[in-house]
Amino acid sequence: MSGRRGRRSLLATRSAWALLAALAVAFLAFGSVHGNPDSPKARIASLDGIIKCPACEDLSIAQSNAPSAVTLRHEVARFVDEGWSDARVESWVTNRYGAAALLVPSSAGAGETLYLVPVGLVGLAVAGLGWYLWRRRPSAGARGTADGGSAA
Repeated sequence: MSGRRGRRSLLATRSAWALLAALAVAFLAFGSVHGNPDSPKARIASLDGIIKCPACEDLSIAQSNAPSAVTLRHEVARFVDEGWSDARVESWVTNRYGAAALLVPSSAGAGETLYLVPVGLVGLAVAGLGWYLWRRRPSAGARGTADGGSAA
């Protein structure tokens, strides 16, 4: 009787861990997706955070007080006030300053793939490690004989 109870508790424990892992993945996926901000101030702040300062090493124009960053911040604000879309502003910046002018990858083309491939490989590695460890665990019969009990 205790063997059945032990298997049920083991199954419940594994199910709980699987559910917890699925919830963690779901929350991380949901939390990493950000919608476009609606208000002009929020759009300007968002764009300022992803446009690289032309005179700086790896700072956004929001983080820099370099004259070129200040000028570019004013231009971005003007474009948003004129009704430009975020994509149009980003396109203008990349046309003027080059593809490296954005601190985030573009949502089209190879840029997104270059960020998703390592995440996918890590996920596959974790799944492979879990499968390997699961396959290596001793069987129920081997555990019974190792504990001094009978395998039958």
